[in-house]
Amino acid sequence: MVVLYQSQTYPINPPNASPVLTLAEVWAVMQIKCRKPELFVAPISACKVLEETDSFMKRMVTFREGMGPPGGEVIEDVELRAPWKVDFRNLNTGGFINNTISQGKDETDLYLTFYFEWPYPKIEEGSEEAKKTSDQLWQQARKGVQHTIDVAREMKSKGDIEY
Repeated sequence: MVVLYQSQTYPINPPNASPVLTLAEVWAVMQIKCRKPELFVAPISACKVLEETDSFMKRMVTFREGMGPPGGEVIEDVELRAPWKVDFRNLNTGGFINNTISQGKDETDLYLTFYFEWPYPKIEEGSEEAKKTSDQLWQQARKGVQHTIDVAREMKSKGDIEY
């Protein structure tokens, strides 16, 4: 068994980014991502919120055929720590994902980090398969952070962010 770890950070408002996103807007998008992950994560086809409070959500996520775990559905506990952090715990596999918003030198100098822990019970640690899978996951992680920022910017342009 191996647990693969990945972490990626991207600037939310790099030079010449338009429109500029505020912390409140990015946090609102993170909340949307919790309820409608299919807008942000290509393998996900649907999500049903099973339980919700201000800082916690239990949800059932459905994956497109052949793109997720066996059975195609997982239950996740989601912890929201406004306005900086969301943790996703996959109760079926033990996988863990963290999305963190960070602030730099001023209120628009924002960064988005995704951290992943993916358990693979059938892959041997240190094997060529583990390295290949880790490389593939790194690419997915890298694309996921940038795609989330791109979706947030598109939502702002369309007036689809409510907070």
